[in-house]
Amino acid sequence: MTKNSEEQRDGGSFRDPSGTVYYLDGVPFRQVNLCYKNHFDQFISSGLYRDLVDAGLLIAHEDVEPSSTLPSIAYRIIKPQPVAFISYPYEWSFSQLKDCALATLAIQKRALKYDMTLKDASAFNMQFVGGRPILIDTLSFERYQEGRPWVAYRQFCQHFLAPLALMSRRDIRLGQFLRVYIDGIPLDLASSLLPRRTWWSFSLLAHIHLHARSQKRYSDRAVKPGTGSVSKRSLQGLIDNLESVVQKLTPRSKDSVWADYYENTNYDAAALSHKKELVAEFIERTHPAQVWDL
Repeated sequence: MTKNSEEQRDGGSFRDPSGTVYYLDGVPFRQVNLCYKNHFDQFISSGLYRDLVDAGLLIAHEDVEPSSTLPSIAYRIIKPQPVAFISYPYEWSFSQLKDCALATLAIQKRALKYDMTLKDASAFNMQFVGGRPILIDTLSFERYQEGRPWVAYRQFCQHFLAPLALMSRRDIRLGQFLRVYIDGIPLDLASSLLPRRTWWSFSLLAHIHLHARSQKRYSDRAVKPGTGSVSKRSLQGLIDNLESVVQKLTPRSKDSVWADYYENTNYDAAALSHKKELVAEFIERTHPAQVWDL
């Protein structure tokens, strides 16, 4: 770090004891803490990191010289590839949220092949680079322990499956719940809002309705270590089932003035041509690095 460098910790990274995000002169860095050493070493040495980066599922990083905000607990410092534009789950369309859900499950399936697993499945860990969903949290992985259930299962259901199911089976606008529930839509709320016919869908019954009841039943009970043992094969079956149900969900169709905008709008050919000229002129004047279609 140079004498005149300005360092700033990311206020949103306090929740993860594995590491800290900070900015140096506006450039993002990630400190890997000593408590995460064994997980990080296996993540790199096993080949999982390279596999995910090559597949376009994980943001790439480079190792840099130590320059730490908390040197006493630091193990490594990495410099992730910057993401030029950050968007949030409640801003995404149905298909964007669905793409991120499927990418998260694809990452988990690859991780299991390397005896690792995702320890969280937050939609906020996903971004779009080049129009494709990609994981930006390098420290989301931990070593797989035989018999241990998928610790990120509840979070996946709350961040991805519940909002997608509500948008598909009830109302597309319910995806905005993610604006209020940043830890994901509570499953009991999702269960109460979904139509009764979803109880006849085995996957939605298991992953949302019965999952919500289980959460309520055991919310005030301590879970003993070693209970609820799940084999790797069963865990892979769980991921496959989640992948299947997400793939089958489609946005609920609804009449809208925007659905058939160009068919029903009062733009004639000349007006539409003028509109295109205006947009082209705006772009020519401002030379934007990126354009976001709202």
